[in-house]
Amino acid sequence: MIKIGCFTCAALLVLGSCTNEISEEGFVDKANTISFSAYASKTRAESSYSRGDVDIATMKTGSFGVVGYTSDNSLYLGEAGKACEQVWDATNERWDYRNASDLKYWPNGGNMDFYAYFPYSASGDVFAASDASGDVMTITNTTGNQDVLFAREANVSRTAYVPLHFRHAFAKIKLLSIQVKATDVAVTVSKVEFLNTSTKGKIKVDNTGNASYAASSPNVTRVFDLSSVTITHEDTEGVELFNNEDNGYVFATNGAIQHYVTGTGKSMWDGNKASITGTNGKLSESDLICLKLTCKVEAADHYLVGSESADGEMYIPIYGTSSNGATISEFLAGRRYTYKIVMESNVGYKDNGEPIKLAPIRFSVNEVPEWNDVTVTINL
Repeated sequence: MIKIGCFTCAALLVLGSCTNEISEEGFVDKANTISFSAYASKTRAESSYSRGDVDIATMKTGSFGVVGYTSDNSLYLGEAGKACEQVWDATNERWDYRNASDLKYWPNGGNMDFYAYFPYSASGDVFAASDASGDVMTITNTTGNQDVLFAREANVSRTAYVPLHFRHAFAKIKLLSIQVKATDVAVTVSKVEFLNTSTKGKIKVDNTGNASYAASSPNVTRVFDLSSVTITHEDTEGVELFNNEDNGYVFATNGAIQHYVTGTGKSMWDGNKASITGTNGKLSESDLICLKLTCKVEAADHYLVGSESADGEMYIPIYGTSSNGATISEFLAGRRYTYKIVMESNVGYKDNGEPIKLAPIRFSVNEVPEWNDVTVTINL
């Protein structure tokens, strides 16, 4: 089971954002126990979450894991290779341990630190013996299709409920549409790739509650395979190539901490050929993030990309401006991105960064010379 799914603006791009900070009941104190509820007979939700965006209601269909550290920074609740699983008790409307043997009592004196993540997995995650420094919680992502959440609550004194404020670990590419404004142009797309994005690896949460990544090697790029979609100028509102409800997660790319996450540090291509440096001048060999379309572009019975029998490739920058005027040069955790590409003067770029221009052969009349009158006299 993936536990952290990933896994990724505009004049061409329109940015949408959403950060769900989940503040939900944590632990209920029963006779000085760290517990979600008493262990009476009750109905627990079986884990049915497998993919998609998460809010509190969605969390209740799955389960989350939590570990706790005492005031001397020692791991007390949970184990080094396994967190305590928490499930929603629909009957009593509170969270509870799936396994009663995981229950712990609050220690005498001193406060505790808690680290939690969603969705839960019984194996594959690692928790440090001490949360005095460094990475404390390491979560493994295996599929890239899930919305992974993480939380840290520090210096918590004994209380009825420990509130857990979850954060999104990834950014999301939600929607991509294309509008072709040029007449006599047809764009047929069969595959969409967001080059140099990362979707799989590990999420590492440190003792300050901030997350970073260790991407899988080789890197796994976010790819969308399509049943060939054709767009022409007759599609006046454009055509959606995909609209994700449960996929499209990618690692954030910011180099400094934003929204509790430090990203991969990779740069988005800005559309300038001069920016493609040190890679033989090819986007396909660079570390720059950009959009790659496997497609055909036919303009007035002539193929600008691909051919009648085979697809070609072209590239599109995703560095742009959001609807509120902000420059979008990074993927940020907890943000969902919607892209609208408008093809009017060109359809994209070649691998070397040169634009594929839509330049119809047209004519203007600049001169018609005046007649010069000539009078001829003939004498006989």
